[in-house]
Amino acid sequence: MLLKKLALAAFLLSAPAALSLPSSPVEGNPAIIPLPATLSIEKDKPGFLIDNSLPILKTGNKACLSSFLTGFSNNIHQIKAVPVQNANNAVQILLKKNSSLSPEWYSIKATTQGITISCTSPAGAFYAAQTLKQSLTKDAAGKWAIPCMTITDSPRFTWRGIMIDSGRNPRSIEELKTIIDLLAHYKVNTIHWHLTEDQGWRLEIKKYPKLTSIGATRPESPMPGNRNKGDGKPFTFFYTQKEVKELVDYAKRRHITIVPEIETPGHAAAAITAYPEFGNKDIPGYKPRVATRWGILPFTFSPTEPTFKFIDGILEEVCQLFPDSPYIHIGGDEAPKQQWKNSPQAQEVMKKNGLKNEQELQSYFIHRVEKLVNARGKQIIGWDEIREGGLSKTATLMVWHDPGIAREAIRHGNKVIMTPFESTYLIRQEGPHPEGPEYEMATFSTIPLQKVYNMNPIPKGLTPEQEKNILGVQGSCWSEYMTTLAKWQYMVFPRMFAIAELGWTQPDRKDFTDFKRRLDRHKPFLDALKINYRTDSGEPAQPDAKMIRE
Repeated sequence: MLLKKLALAAFLLSAPAALSLPSSPVEGNPAIIPLPATLSIEKDKPGFLIDNSLPILKTGNKACLSSFLTGFSNNIHQIKAVPVQNANNAVQILLKKNSSLSPEWYSIKATTQGITISCTSPAGAFYAAQTLKQSLTKDAAGKWAIPCMTITDSPRFTWRGIMIDSGRNPRSIEELKTIIDLLAHYKVNTIHWHLTEDQGWRLEIKKYPKLTSIGATRPESPMPGNRNKGDGKPFTFFYTQKEVKELVDYAKRRHITIVPEIETPGHAAAAITAYPEFGNKDIPGYKPRVATRWGILPFTFSPTEPTFKFIDGILEEVCQLFPDSPYIHIGGDEAPKQQWKNSPQAQEVMKKNGLKNEQELQSYFIHRVEKLVNARGKQIIGWDEIREGGLSKTATLMVWHDPGIAREAIRHGNKVIMTPFESTYLIRQEGPHPEGPEYEMATFSTIPLQKVYNMNPIPKGLTPEQEKNILGVQGSCWSEYMTTLAKWQYMVFPRMFAIAELGWTQPDRKDFTDFKRRLDRHKPFLDALKINYRTDSGEPAQPDAKMIRE
């Protein structure tokens, strides 16, 4: 009799992994951002019951299983995904080999008896985990459940990105990890990391140690609320190569590729301060310095052979630090030409190469850097100014000016990433905000949430075949006035969620009213993570958060 009781007890203890029990009825639709390509849900009916843990069958592709577990681990409800050997009521992950489907494609079939996930790669399994996390809801009995639903999903664009500016006011590695976790939750897959600037060089390059021993320090920064006055406080910051490798790996496991930007030929004051011999040292009054104010400085790299050798030495280490990025962003924007006009050495380069003007000299410079990047197995991305003087057909253009530039580049044969100033530059305020120096912005112009959401990344006048050369869309977050993580979050969220949906969801599925309804349901999740997003009234969601660096 005792043995029978022990056997019965053992069976009952194992029952949750062996038997399937439906939940109580589940109300409404899940508030998924970005909106899936197709979503069919059984409303007000029992769903798949979750009892503090989500069992995952170990069978199937190990890489997909690992990716799903990573994707599901960061949820505020503390529900753990637990691999099990055998279970009827579990998540089953199937790898579907189909070259016609996107590598980020996935499908979900949730019933009261279990959940089946199909995907074409580990990325799809990861994104399925994000969708399931966003679908978790309490049933009528107050227990966690997933509604019975069928989802088939894949992204509109392959580049769904954000530009993070560490040149002016960098975020720490730990802060960047929290940003990565949140972006991954919304299926953002690219971070364009702006690492060098007039106001500071932020990346350790072992071959050129003065880039950080000198170039990573500015004597002072502008005072909050008074950008023309200095605070008198030296600011030093850079990332070690060990830290960068750690962050790149952290992002990779969350299916985010980090694309580094090393600015050339302009925005180079910090680098030239560290190594003055690679600037236009033959001009009158040459005295490079790390910038202490925002804006554009005149210092550009000299277009000479020693400079290209210097840049190649930097690229060698950069390419090793970012092995999975197919691109190196080389900047190319806002490069003043006056120093080249005044430099006999630069003028001699123009004469020797038959260049008519300094715009063609910039094109020559960009082509030389592109060859260095290509020789290391990568392609270049540059801001849309790199077309000045002639654009290589193998360069990818990041368009922030007029969309007509994108149309012109695509007809020329180039691929394009859209990040227009008018709708995705998150340095511009979203709308009304409180008074005070902590709310200082780059401009007084606004980009409301709805304008971001309704942006069309496809310029008019392109054929369907030409439209395929639009790789995607990006939010750009220049950090002059974002000295703390709280201020960065206030400027970026919730508009970055609109950009995430812009990059993922097909336009015929988008509706701002529906998006706003779903977004409102995400706010408790953001509050639990203490994300300092901008509320509808313009107030910060975390009023006690520090918006100015002390």
